[in-house]
Amino acid sequence: MKIIEDLESTVNHERSGANIVILSAACCIPSLAGFDKQAEQIVGKAITETGIEAEVKIVPVTTAIFGGGVPKKVMGELMAMFNQGKIAAPAVLINGEIVSYGVPTLEIMKEALSQFKEKNQNE
Repeated sequence: MKIIEDLESTVNHERSGANIVILSAACCIPSLAGFDKQAEQIVGKAITETGIEAEVKIVPVTTAIFGGGVPKKVMGELMAMFNQGKIAAPAVLINGEIVSYGVPTLEIMKEALSQFKEKNQNE
């Protein structure tokens, strides 16, 4: 698993691997940092178990709000949940598509990565 520095390349990709974003709310609510770590570990394990090439970036919500490369639709959904008192973070995206609001299960991540692989083999 490679952690990348260039956020724009995470969403606006032109490579064959999956570009995974873990959208973190720990910048606003520090006690959520442990959930980010759990999500990162599960994502890493799913990448290892599926053998799919992927790059992972943890993006603070504050960065994403101000144009940090996360689709506006996802940010709108996340903000709506926050406004309803629901904490839907971390959110996990693969190539800009939401996979999970909250810490994903290993099974969800493996399924999402497998679907990514199938989709890219057909293109």
